[in-house]
Amino acid sequence: MYKKFFLIGLACLINFLMTTNISQAQERLTGPWLWMITLTELNQGGQASTDIDSLNEASKGRTSEEQIAENGAKEGDPVSGYKWTSGELPADGNINAMLVDIGMTEIADFNDVTSYAIIIIESDREQRNVTMGVSSDDSIKVWLNGSVVHKNAVNRGRGGPNEFQDEFQVNLKEGANLLMVKVSERGGGWGMNVGIDADFEHSLNFDDYEHVEFDAQGDPIPVQENEWGANRRITGPWLWMITPTKANQGGQASTNVDSLDEESNGKVTEEEVAKNGARKGDTVGDYKWTFGTLPADGNINATVVSIGMTNVADFNDVTSYALITLKTAKAQRDVTMGVNSDDSIKVWLNGEVVHTNAVNRGRGNANTFQDTFDVDLKRGSNLLMVKVSERGGGWGMYVGIDADFALTSTPGSLSVEPTGKLITKWGELKRAR
Repeated sequence: MYKKFFLIGLACLINFLMTTNISQAQERLTGPWLWMITLTELNQGGQASTDIDSLNEASKGRTSEEQIAENGAKEGDPVSGYKWTSGELPADGNINAMLVDIGMTEIADFNDVTSYAIIIIESDREQRNVTMGVSSDDSIKVWLNGSVVHKNAVNRGRGGPNEFQDEFQVNLKEGANLLMVKVSERGGGWGMNVGIDADFEHSLNFDDYEHVEFDAQGDPIPVQENEWGANRRITGPWLWMITPTKANQGGQASTNVDSLDEESNGKVTEEEVAKNGARKGDTVGDYKWTFGTLPADGNINATVVSIGMTNVADFNDVTSYALITLKTAKAQRDVTMGVNSDDSIKVWLNGEVVHTNAVNRGRGNANTFQDTFDVDLKRGSNLLMVKVSERGGGWGMYVGIDADFALTSTPGSLSVEPTGKLITKWGELKRAR
């Protein structure tokens, strides 16, 4: 009798454990992901589009699968009528329903179309030979840190929510790992499920990756490689803001006055912008953050006139703020930075003031820097902000850094904020066995 009760109890326990595991198996890496869709040729979706670079075709060469797989994207960036948009997959992995929900399309049964989904997998340590599982409807291609790690050129349904159709091994490096999943849809259903047998967090924080900034026509804004020495300066494009000062209080007198705070009535401050950047089009007082490249002579006044911020050709008692991001492959300590200014200057790097010179002066010639000082560059993105306050006469600046870096004209914070780094573990992902 006791043996019978024991066997019944054991069976109930096993059934409970199996039921619990199946429930966990319904959990997937649902996101939010950052999404893009591209149309394929008629009847060429799914299997036929697996190895076609639809991003390159749709953007007419302005971007590519390789570029996005290596560097990510920024929410709002355009590709042929669509914009990168964040969205979270439903429990059944239905891509079509999710895209309708986030407003990318109104078509409830979209065929001959490809989706791209990107996300950052953050690992606190290196994890080698971990299992990744995917299901797809129809074909699928997966990149991790810029390399293709899986491909299945097939037309199929994505199966049930409790299993992965394909499993394969991947290596996670310590820190940020960029994952991109492409699903090409021929007809019928359209969806995916993704999971990784590892300990990680995920987010949409692509700050440490090189992005391309687009202008109003959807064309990429070129970036400038750094140079150092006579007549070689960081000319941009910088992201500019100007703020008038009180009469006769420009230049030296405004060096330590937070003109952003005053002009915005407390809505934004120098400290906030120096830490987080700004977005093109954001307003401060009567002006908008606008991209512009300095001419060879460093004339700020000519720059802000040419980009339409002002029509005043000799602007006095005014302060400029210029933002740009320096991208580095490795940390670099005690590198020399040089600046010239007309008149006073203040410099922030990664939110910290690294130089101040409260002076009324001309900016000198282009062959030497008036002020030099040492700074530390961290690996990845380094946000640089330069403030020049003008009292009267000329108005300009030169900036250079004796280091290895490239420039990107996207210094602002992403509009996609990581939602608390959502924790996802494989114990909640893998199916009952």
